[in-house]
Amino acid sequence: MNRYIIQSILLSTLLFASCDNANDLLNQYIKDGPIIYAGKIDEMTTQSGYYRVRTNIFPAEDVNRSHCVLSWNITEGVKDSVTLEYSPANFDKEMGCYYTFIGTISSDSIEGNLEISAQNVDTFGNRSLITTASAYIYGASYISSLINAQVTIAPARNKISFEPRIGAVGNLLSFEQNDGNFTKEIFVTEESYPLTNAKPGGIVRTKTRYLINKSDIDMLDVTEYLETRMPGN
Repeated sequence: MNRYIIQSILLSTLLFASCDNANDLLNQYIKDGPIIYAGKIDEMTTQSGYYRVRTNIFPAEDVNRSHCVLSWNITEGVKDSVTLEYSPANFDKEMGCYYTFIGTISSDSIEGNLEISAQNVDTFGNRSLITTASAYIYGASYISSLINAQVTIAPARNKISFEPRIGAVGNLLSFEQNDGNFTKEIFVTEESYPLTNAKPGGIVRTKTRYLINKSDIDMLDVTEYLETRMPGN
């Protein structure tokens, strides 16, 4: 009998505690209201550039959406952010997304790997769950690692050929002519190019241009020119 009484008391205590916790949750709900999230971001992609990155936002349908806040770390513990308004001016019809650019060329320019966080905000101030994406920003350090394509000049000085290089889209070219002047610099996309009135023993100046990834927004030129001597005296 005593055992039955003890079990009944324990069960009553547990039920009372459960009801008390439920009341606390209910009171909190009544006080603050339910947690409401703004429409989420379906997808976020990035496109690398020179000291900048383009961020593309594909938001879920939400009649109340207002803008998107993008943030990232400048240094450890220090964040920066930008607001992307969901307006026609920021909409890319071809890609079907809203976009903005992060980064500028300055003394504190961002370079290298970057993690970007994005959060939608609706017209009532509600925020969505956070979406993150990784990005890479090219800068002086990266460009210093790029190499010019080697060139071959025909013995007759009537053609120049460029070494194929992964990621290269072409080469800037200027060469010394018989009158001692250099031709106007041109951009050559072919693997070879004809030379006219090239000076024997003259100089050919070339510089290779790269597009590292097809989705990149900027092409990158090697820092220094490659100078090659023409055949002949």
